[in-house]
Amino acid sequence: MSERLLTQKEIDELFNKYSEKPIQEEALELLTMHELDTIGEIGNICMGTSATTLSELLNKEVIIGYPKTIVCYQEEVFKAFSTPYLIIEVRFKAGLKGFNVLVITEEDIALIADIMMGGVGELQYPINLTEIEISAATEVMNQMIGAAATAMSNIFGVTVDIEPPRTSMVPDLLTANHSPLTTDKPVVVARFDVKIGNLFKTTFMQITDVDTAREEAFFLLMKAGMFDSPGSDAAAVPPAGQATSKVLFQEMPNLAGALAVPSEVLFTLGKLQWTMGDVARLHVGNEIDMPFKTGNVELVINGLSVARGKMLRNGKLQITQICKPV
Repeated sequence: MSERLLTQKEIDELFNKYSEKPIQEEALELLTMHELDTIGEIGNICMGTSATTLSELLNKEVIIGYPKTIVCYQEEVFKAFSTPYLIIEVRFKAGLKGFNVLVITEEDIALIADIMMGGVGELQYPINLTEIEISAATEVMNQMIGAAATAMSNIFGVTVDIEPPRTSMVPDLLTANHSPLTTDKPVVVARFDVKIGNLFKTTFMQITDVDTAREEAFFLLMKAGMFDSPGSDAAAVPPAGQATSKVLFQEMPNLAGALAVPSEVLFTLGKLQWTMGDVARLHVGNEIDMPFKTGNVELVINGLSVARGKMLRNGKLQITQICKPV
């Protein structure tokens, strides 16, 4: 299996730079750490839904890890990318304002396109991308972002709609525009480790303007009952840096706004259909009605192990361990 991670030295250095303080100093007035944590949860849910879409399109198992999220200026981000890469920008036309951007490498485009066109995910060097490969990869990313928009609609309780994606291939770092996005504010950068079958591992980079990110965090917290519903004066997005100052996150570790999102839970002995609310209520000692025989069981969502348990003689599953994301 190839491991052509986008986590090259420059990207590692960028995220390591913000490991202790994920939010750049100049951005502290725009976004709080509570909001950034909430945005990470939203990204995790949305990319999990996108992983299901990608898996169906490629007919391969897709595992997307928990995001690492930082806030910095876009120049710093794009200078760290190794060219060639493809920028796929989607703007919201309903529900949210602003944009969402995915960045993928030339090799990822070629591999995804090869699988889409019936290949086995092999690269031929030198890579020579045509409009066919770029269009195939763009369509895949478009459907992934569309699935993420649907997930956000379910989470926020409002219709989230997107415009057709705009793509831009960046062939050369020396001539690249390091400020391709229409914002002069810092951006929220989420890094997702992605594994596609036994073929390859890579990293998807998702970039969101800070105003959209704050709006997403507010919608989720409003859904969780932390703010008033739309229609009241209190429902407006709070001033920058103040949205979550009074929220006690330790009392809502699984974020109540995500509880109604449908998710297929894979058991080692079979499958059941659950919501994220079912997952959120898991705790050690739970007993769950299961149509399976006795034995040890692992609960898996989008390739991530969320809990382990054992089958009891009464036909129920007893949770023995809750697995935290790495």
